[in-house]
Amino acid sequence: MNDAEKGALRLEVEKLKRIEADWLQVVVRILDHIYSLHTAAARSGQPELASQISHFQNACRDAARRVGLTPFAAEPNEPFDAERHRAHGVETPPADAIAAETLAPGVTFQGRLIRPALVRLQSPAEPKEETAPEKLATVEAREIASDELPL
Repeated sequence: MNDAEKGALRLEVEKLKRIEADWLQVVVRILDHIYSLHTAAARSGQPELASQISHFQNACRDAARRVGLTPFAAEPNEPFDAERHRAHGVETPPADAIAAETLAPGVTFQGRLIRPALVRLQSPAEPKEETAPEKLATVEAREIASDELPL
């Protein structure tokens, strides 16, 4: 009888693991669609819409975090990490590759990596984006240089 109970419990554990895997796939797919919606809203040029969708995405991510599911994205200009990132369209990225943007967020479940973030890499000729203070300094330098040009 003891062996029969152990067998029944093993069967129940296997069923629960399959259900958990199915549940994870559904929630990750929903979070992917929300990320796509957020990206489209950010590119729309409508700040109010982008803000609303950002709040919605954050609320959905907070709900997912409560069960241990955590999406993450690569920051622009972040060095490529083969463990956390997957390069879009590149079989083996160079050692000094830099992420330009996140195409699909990565996901961890209870601290374990489920899926790496899908990133587009910067092309070697593509310059790194300047931060706001660097852009302001560049614009001011151009204005000063144009004032000093002979007529």
